[in-house]
Amino acid sequence: MPILRKRGTMDTKKFVKRLMAYGSKKYGLLYDRWVLFGIRGIDFKDGIVKTNNDNINEYNDALFLIRTVNKSLEFKIYACTIDPGRYWLNQPMNPAGTARIVEGIYKYKLGMHRGHKALNQYAQVTVNRYVPHQNGKPWFKWKDESISVTQAGFFAIDIHAKSSTSKFVEMASAGCTVLNSTWTDAPWSEFFRTIEQAILAHSQPYLCYCVLDQNTAVTILS
Repeated sequence: MPILRKRGTMDTKKFVKRLMAYGSKKYGLLYDRWVLFGIRGIDFKDGIVKTNNDNINEYNDALFLIRTVNKSLEFKIYACTIDPGRYWLNQPMNPAGTARIVEGIYKYKLGMHRGHKALNQYAQVTVNRYVPHQNGKPWFKWKDESISVTQAGFFAIDIHAKSSTSKFVEMASAGCTVLNSTWTDAPWSEFFRTIEQAILAHSQPYLCYCVLDQNTAVTILS
């Protein structure tokens, strides 16, 4: 008998294949080299992908590195946040508000973040900005928040590791994609090494980074 899955869940390999098909149809992506997907509000465990609460200030997003080699699928998955932490939402660096990268396709290159090897913008990114709440209202769900302005440009929206072992995002991200891994932990080391080797091995100086919101992930899971 077939194994029945709960609604909003899927075998990881099946999800990756559907993700690839979505990327090809929507953005014309090819997978002869590593492509990075950042997906909001999903968990992965024991070979299953499923949606989560997508709460603010949590490492509840996922990064998928995907490629095919001789028609054989390869992929790696990492827990992360694609969104800013609560600290910077309350104390934005930019007077227009704190940045949250918009769903879309972007290009990233090898670079530095606060003295560490990381990934930097190769081209412009589009962000929505959020201003601090009035009267101490807490931050819970992105779907309940109002966008103050949408901008495109170079805003130092990097991809990097975190500096503390806290389970909450807080100061770790002011809009960057941050792995749930410190600079010296195995997940970050493997992630960056994989991308660094791939970029240095090809004449293309950037990696494609496709950001998807949770509602898009839900359509892929359905």
